[in-house]
Amino acid sequence: MTTTTTTPEPTIRAPSSEAYLARMPLEVLTRITYFVRTPDLGNARLTCRWLESALFHSFAYEFFRKKQFMVYGPSLQVLVDISKHPGFSPYLKHVIIGADQILEPHRIQSQQDDTKLLNWHLAYADQRTLLASGRARDMLVEAFKNLPNLETVDLRDFHSPSRTRDGDAGWTSYGFNTLTETTGIRHFTGQPRVGEEDYPTLLFTLITHALAAAKARPKGIEVVIRENWSVRDHGFLVPSYLEPDFLPVLAGLKKLHLVLDADLATHRDIEIQYLLFKKFLALTPNLTWLRVNFERSISHYGGKEALFKWLASSLRPGTWSSPGLINADPSRMPPPVEFDHLEQLDIGQLDVSANTLYRLFNKFSSTLKAISLRRVKIQQSSDQQTFDKDDDEQNPWIKFLRSLKKESFPHLRELSLSLLSAEVNSTTSGATLHYPVVGFVNPDEAEKRKGISATGYQDLVGLARAIGARTYTGLKLETFLSNPAADIATPGKHITGVPLPGQSDDESDFDSSGDDDEGSSDDDGSAADD
Repeated sequence: MTTTTTTPEPTIRAPSSEAYLARMPLEVLTRITYFVRTPDLGNARLTCRWLESALFHSFAYEFFRKKQFMVYGPSLQVLVDISKHPGFSPYLKHVIIGADQILEPHRIQSQQDDTKLLNWHLAYADQRTLLASGRARDMLVEAFKNLPNLETVDLRDFHSPSRTRDGDAGWTSYGFNTLTETTGIRHFTGQPRVGEEDYPTLLFTLITHALAAAKARPKGIEVVIRENWSVRDHGFLVPSYLEPDFLPVLAGLKKLHLVLDADLATHRDIEIQYLLFKKFLALTPNLTWLRVNFERSISHYGGKEALFKWLASSLRPGTWSSPGLINADPSRMPPPVEFDHLEQLDIGQLDVSANTLYRLFNKFSSTLKAISLRRVKIQQSSDQQTFDKDDDEQNPWIKFLRSLKKESFPHLRELSLSLLSAEVNSTTSGATLHYPVVGFVNPDEAEKRKGISATGYQDLVGLARAIGARTYTGLKLETFLSNPAADIATPGKHITGVPLPGQSDDESDFDSSGDDDEGSSDDDGSAADD
């Protein structure tokens, strides 16, 4: 089992009495060197042993606490070397594996000279050999074994711009800049091409298997993908013969951030969709922070709906469970995970029914402290024949947000909402009430409309007057949840279809006493696409 190693304090030798920099307080010296370029910082550390020792902690913390690598021999070798360094290895707590993919040379149209094209060919062969031979896994295992304070391993497909040193330089995967210079080509990250969509899944499998083999105990695994690709379901397979190695790793996780595949056209059986992910998630009972995003694609509403029904279910007495789950074959439908310690739940890029969303958060209401919803669209069915788009009560987001009241969520301290939308479909008349944007009142606009009723805000026209994202905390959160309609703007709302005359049905959409009352879904979770 990995034990935490205290970061060693540097031994600072007594400086010469004539050394001007040595007479400065360490805090001042650290502040001065904070603003110099990386080569100048390196030169300063080479000035004398005292200065190198004095600056070691701040240097190691900035450059080695969190570091990104790619599947490329020279890059992974540096990771291994850092893990063996007695001074730097205790600092490295966050290892990032970049999805920097070296494409086949014949797919690159380039006017580079023969030397650079040869370098590209060799780099491509190096990456393919590392993956095909298993050497990439072996190097990761060696590094993970040697890192005593490893807390987080993440997979990402971008380079962070958060670096404050050297002007506009960012944090890239180690070896990326040298590879770009020696090949003259910068085509490693970004939108996947046809045939390359599986690369993040391959890397995710590589990372999880290396962690298991190394008997590492990180607190978090993150997948942070900005382009339109994801981890596909087969990447979550935990073979039975590897369970003894995998189970301690997954049971020890506190944080799990994922981007799931949404293209499930090959899986017509709803139960099979996300099956391996469900089994994987069921092995992480101690999570405190779960983030589930989906890749951007044509909505496969039924599969996602079924997945979140499963997540919202519980087999404990007196709780709601998706129909058929109690007597389900565990090989096709594993028991839902309870997540007794879940404090934060983030969801992104999802179309879901109002009832499923309500039940999901209600399940974890006693422990949740933070909720984040981004690019979430509520799909709701109603037996009303006509709609009044100016009636706040017909906006499903208003009803959902009211359900998050303090009495039901005693520990909720933060609510982050962004890029929301909704759609309400009449099952009797064919009319549809669209909310393409569920935003928030611009403070400037609210000041202009001071004294106007909350419904007045619903008439805002144009996106410029509404704000697409807002985070509520503390007292502002309480105020918002008590009357969300006062702060919500819905520009562009409209009705399509020809409504038939009839009376509105005022039955609540959040009646969780029934078995399964979403009009948009069958018991198996299937539903029509948009």
